[in-house]
Amino acid sequence: MKYFSLFILISIFFTSCKSKFPEKEFIGNRSETLVNQDSLTIDFPKHYKGKILLVSFIFTNCPDICPLTTHNLQLIQQKVKENKIKNIAFAAISFDPERDTPTVLKNFAEVRNLNLVNYNLFTGKREAIKSLMETFHIVAIANDTTFTDDKQPVYFYTHTDRITLVDRDQNIRKSYRGSEINLEEIINDIKNGVL
Repeated sequence: MKYFSLFILISIFFTSCKSKFPEKEFIGNRSETLVNQDSLTIDFPKHYKGKILLVSFIFTNCPDICPLTTHNLQLIQQKVKENKIKNIAFAAISFDPERDTPTVLKNFAEVRNLNLVNYNLFTGKREAIKSLMETFHIVAIANDTTFTDDKQPVYFYTHTDRITLVDRDQNIRKSYRGSEINLEEIINDIKNGVL
């Protein structure tokens, strides 16, 4: 079991370092029902057809990578606004739907002062999340669970660290390390030719 866990961790590391997907990997035919922080239901990614979309996968109890990725999406969002780039949206999908309810996602957004004009946090049924994780090449492995005195589970995930760029026609075009972005590269990709 120890060697298997090590193999999984090494695989996640190398998978998360990958910067490009096959050119124009179409995902528009893989739509799933998700619920956002306001309890509104959408078909994802169909809902975003015609828009540039930046997607991350997070869980709100994450102590390190997810807060950095969320902050970096905020930086991209601000830079997009400064550059007057239109028809763009941001989505963070939780791979911990049992704990990340719409209310929890709303609180997460408020604590981080997220601008929810074109930024949504999503949860959904485990099967839908799993399907989207496969579509976006995301791996998340729950670590051992412990319990608090009042029987609440405590666990974390080892997971892929990625922000994915999807074009207006719903093709995956490029991915970036979510916790360490090159803001100029991403804005240039959006403005000059990736899309």
